[in-house]
Amino acid sequence: MKSKKITAAVFGLVLTLGLVVTGCGSNSSKADDGAKTDSGSKKEANADGYQVVNIGFPSAGYEWAEGALAVAEEKGYLDEYLNPLGYDADLIPFTGAAPAIHEALVSGDLDYAYYAGFAGIMAKSNGIDTKLLAVTSFGSAWQLAVSADSGITSLEDLKGKTISYQRGATPQMYVLKVLEEAGLSADDVQLVNSTIPEGLSSLSTGAVDAAVVTYGQADTLVEQGKASIIHKGVDADADTFYEPSVLTGRTDFVEKNADVSSAIIEAMLKARDDIIADPEAFYELSSEKSGRTLEQVKSVAVSDVELAYPVNLDERYITSLKNIEQFELDNDIITNQVDFDSWIDSSYLEKAVQDYQENAE
Repeated sequence: MKSKKITAAVFGLVLTLGLVVTGCGSNSSKADDGAKTDSGSKKEANADGYQVVNIGFPSAGYEWAEGALAVAEEKGYLDEYLNPLGYDADLIPFTGAAPAIHEALVSGDLDYAYYAGFAGIMAKSNGIDTKLLAVTSFGSAWQLAVSADSGITSLEDLKGKTISYQRGATPQMYVLKVLEEAGLSADDVQLVNSTIPEGLSSLSTGAVDAAVVTYGQADTLVEQGKASIIHKGVDADADTFYEPSVLTGRTDFVEKNADVSSAIIEAMLKARDDIIADPEAFYELSSEKSGRTLEQVKSVAVSDVELAYPVNLDERYITSLKNIEQFELDNDIITNQVDFDSWIDSSYLEKAVQDYQENAE
């Protein structure tokens, strides 16, 4: 399995979904390779003769999908379960993240998406026909960094201050929850909509007092004494601040290739068990593959590893997704409710769990 970089600019439908991130990308060459299957996806055959199943994931510039899917690829579990079916998996990093992934789902260039639940809900609400196959992780990588010159030493000190965040994405949800924890509202501060890199730049120059960042992004400013971290989502209340990541699949593909979906999930179940059995080895592998330091990786590690890497559809995670949907509706990020009863299809997970347990006996 080889990962492919996504570089071309994205236009069209996903511009309406561009609230998630500011950049877009797609793999335009993929649409021209191979024959089109009856599922509507343009499939490739690799050098070994396997049909390629394409799984997209958001990337900050590295080819590491994070979590159980990344471990399943690294340890060959995807090969183990997919190859007997005549398939091979291609994990494709999208630096344009959600909008680029959504365009590729619409075009049929992707069969599956492995990303934040926030984005999965947005796609479904905006009419992209997917099935929710599994919740794959649960945690928070978001943090609030404050300028050393801001005078902010506690959350209550945020009142009247200027905070950079990214509207229409998880950072917006995160900052409003931080304010609520401080007994404040959006009216008590000045919120500035910007990309995370722009927010970091503004924080370094003192143009804003605080900025929502993801882990590791403000480390240089902290080391230089220009900033400090006053809130970490991973250390806060899980039911409030944690967000599920999900595996979704294009409905037309998964319904016609049921064994493929179950095989991918079964590979992830095996990888999940490896993570739970030896989390330290997992953190070291994540550091090596992502280019982040081990300290950075462990800074957002959830202490309850089983909670963090579920690969299931348990009610706790579905409730969290429904709360995210309500946030998106309340803040006009989406306009259409998601029918969770029709979106969730547990049949592939159930088969994967049954097969995995039988093979383990």
